[in-house]
Amino acid sequence: MIQKNDGFTLVELLTVLAIISILALIGIPIYVGQQVRAARTEAYTNLQSLRLLEEQYFAENASYVPTTGAGGPSQPGNILLIQAVLPGFQPGPPQNLNYSYQIVQNMQITTTNPLAYGALTPCFYAVATPNTGSIVVGNTFSIDCNDNKNF
Repeated sequence: MIQKNDGFTLVELLTVLAIISILALIGIPIYVGQQVRAARTEAYTNLQSLRLLEEQYFAENASYVPTTGAGGPSQPGNILLIQAVLPGFQPGPPQNLNYSYQIVQNMQITTTNPLAYGALTPCFYAVATPNTGSIVVGNTFSIDCNDNKNF
């Protein structure tokens, strides 16, 4: 009599489980890294946009926009404050952003501490601060009127 084998052996199941585990160990950190890079790109792009809009504003008004927005994470109202003076700034819906943005007039990044302000007139300093709970907590980026940036 011929016996029919319709199942998998324990060795086959363990082999498949080991292969899937190895692929997950490789794939998950790569995926998370891609998410972080994409979120950082949001800050880079929006800061470059702010710099260009500030330069356009300076060309038209002979001064940079006044200090706009509050520093710190999770300041969704900052987008509306910035858009009131720079309507071309369109970073996307505030609830979908990983960063909060602020513009400080007549300030510049110092070389010793990128988050410390050093006086320079006329100039501006734009900063992107990660929102609370975003994947990029701890990654604060900035740019100034001389295109000095810490990214």
